[in-house]
Amino acid sequence: MSAWHITLKDLLLLSRDKRALVLLLVLPLMFISIVGMSTGQLLTRDENSERFKIVVVDLNNSETSRDLVTELAKKPELLIRSVPSKESADDLVRSGDASLILVVGPKFEELVEEIRVSDIFNSKDGPAAAGLAALDLEVVTKPNSAGIGRLLEGVVRSQVIGFIAPIAARKNPVTRAWVRSREIDEVGSSSASVVPTQDKPKSKQNAVYLWVVPGFTVMFAFFVISIMARSFIIERDQGTLRRLLMAPIGTVPVLLGKTVPFYLTSVLQCSLLFLCGRLMFGMPWGAQPAYLIPVILCTSAAATSLGLLLATVVHTDQQVSSYGTTLILMFSSISGCFFPREFFPKMMRQISLFTPHAWSLKAFDAVLTQPIVDGQLILSCCGMLLVFTVVFFTTGWWRFRATAHG
Repeated sequence: MSAWHITLKDLLLLSRDKRALVLLLVLPLMFISIVGMSTGQLLTRDENSERFKIVVVDLNNSETSRDLVTELAKKPELLIRSVPSKESADDLVRSGDASLILVVGPKFEELVEEIRVSDIFNSKDGPAAAGLAALDLEVVTKPNSAGIGRLLEGVVRSQVIGFIAPIAARKNPVTRAWVRSREIDEVGSSSASVVPTQDKPKSKQNAVYLWVVPGFTVMFAFFVISIMARSFIIERDQGTLRRLLMAPIGTVPVLLGKTVPFYLTSVLQCSLLFLCGRLMFGMPWGAQPAYLIPVILCTSAAATSLGLLLATVVHTDQQVSSYGTTLILMFSSISGCFFPREFFPKMMRQISLFTPHAWSLKAFDAVLTQPIVDGQLILSCCGMLLVFTVVFFTTGWWRFRATAHG
């Protein structure tokens, strides 16, 4: 008997384990599909999902306020919707149909008429210092929107300044001529740049899948640890594992023979998820897709070696569920599987590097999002994944040998 025979035996058993195949192959595909539908990237291709939804309450109802709403609606990144009352706007925000409320107060037109060019650039005590409130404008976001709400408010503020700047410039004899010449140039350029509809560039697709697909791929790759641990327990309870140890074969070939089937399954799982991202989302595989191969191989190696280590620690099926689920969720949450690491605090980013997940995600990000793939970075990330693999496998081998002969 050799490690190859053990591998063939476990592959056959794994192919008959419907629960394991569902957890490792079907569930991840369903998860990716659900996330795709929720972000408007699957089937419906909802273009509005890529835009910030702003609801406007115009209490001024003047020509100037209507012009402001029209200008905001021209921005491709904004989806503007007007409602008659603040209560209606609150309902839209609560239901998730709007991200921000812009209330145009009754004094808006009057205050805009009083604005001068110098006021726009006076950041100490002019209207620019008071923000949108100086123009009787109010921005309301959800209390839990945090930084996203402030970001949206900044976007609206910049658009409002761009709207009132020409109005103020017309009142100044120095800048009036510049405004008129600019308007003439814009009219001329817009009439001269008429092109057939089919020649217009397509709008850029939402890139949410560039972290959703790798994030969930890495998370589900480590689901194999529970399946592996459960397989060891079954063989231990049935006495098969003890008979393998009595055969003329060392413990390392035994562990390799039992690890390889799950390793191949993990590689297949990761490959299917990236293929799913390509087919359902049109996700590009980067400038040099070949770099995905070593990252997938090293990620699966780290996952299966951690599964071996877990198998030597647990003794019951309940412990597998408890320890395995805790490890999966803890490592996934602190490494960036659920949320991009770029948004983590600096200390949290450093802590995440103690997980193999973070190194895998760094490598996938370098391959998928960079116009020129940094081969040195990919090499270092794969090297760290192999370090985790060696540490997990060696520790698992040591514990397995100690318990097997203990």
